Amino acid sequence: MNIILRVLLAVFFIPILNIAIAQSGYKFFKRIPLKGNGKWDYLKIDEPSNRLFVSHEDRVHVINMINYTEIGVIKNLHGARHIILVPAVEKGFISNGDNNTVTVFNYATLESIATINIHGQHPDPMCYDEFSKKLFVFCDNNLAVVVDPTTNKEVDSIKLGGAPEYALPDNKGLIYNNLEDKDAIAVIDVQKKKVINNYRLSNKSAPTGLAMDVKNDRLFVACRGINRMSVVDAHSGRIIISLPIGGMADGIWFDDKTHYIFCSNGDGTTTIIRQETKDEYKVIDNITTKIGAKTMALDMKSHNIYLSSSDYEKGFPVIIPGTFAVLVYKMN
Repeated sequence: MNIILRVLLAVFFIPILNIAIAQSGYKFFKRIPLKGNGKWDYLKIDEPSNRLFVSHEDRVHVINMINYTEIGVIKNLHGARHIILVPAVEKGFISNGDNNTVTVFNYATLESIATINIHGQHPDPMCYDEFSKKLFVFCDNNLAVVVDPTTNKEVDSIKLGGAPEYALPDNKGLIYNNLEDKDAIAVIDVQKKKVINNYRLSNKSAPTGLAMDVKNDRLFVACRGINRMSVVDAHSGRIIISLPIGGMADGIWFDDKTHYIFCSNGDGTTTIIRQETKDEYKVIDNITTKIGAKTMALDMKSHNIYLSSSDYEKGFPVIIPGTFAVLVYKMN
């Protein structure tokens, strides 16, 4: 190839590639500054009440998603990780990774009403299973603790065989749980209270975020170790396709209306993948967010996405105090 042709390709072809990938329509919309310092983790959307819950070390912020203002704070937490809402029992639950507890609060008033001491270590992700009416708390010592949300009591535990990351139920009797250190997805039978299968992923995949297309029985797995998103058959564990995503991936969401899959990455990007059919997928965008914005929540009504992060000193990952905020991105 002669030098003139190479120059022409450099000038004309690369912009075409950029245009081809930027098809999601998502743009930065708003920054919501919040008080407090320290680390952050999951965000949780309460669609019926238009509220956003944001974990932030010793507190959880509650934001009104209509006017984007803070309307409450749940305080006195200890390494707040995940938030689960169970309106049926008028409660919410927060896992505290630093002291092996779960804080119980009133769903309406946000008042703390109980503390559950669990024998699992460093509780992190949780899920509420509609099928069994139980709360499952996943802990660093390869254990899932089962909690009765009505009595606020630990009632059982399940050995996982690996270090758990995000988990989600199909609400038909199964829970899928990423085992980050085993490069696998554990399939849990909630009635038998045991792992009944392990879906093997690619070597060194280190699965973190997990989402599901319930209609088509497809699992979407953010694999931090290889910077890929894998689409997995929920029945067989077969990997259907793997696509490139940003680095330090953690969160993942599926919008069954737009058929967009969002992978939030700690490298300061969110990769957006479009589901063409149940087995065909295409990367359509990599929007710039912020370094450390690795967790995310998706509002299924507005289709807005929310990410939290702070500013850092040059010696990353030293956080600059007073810079924590939630970033809102919306579709134009």
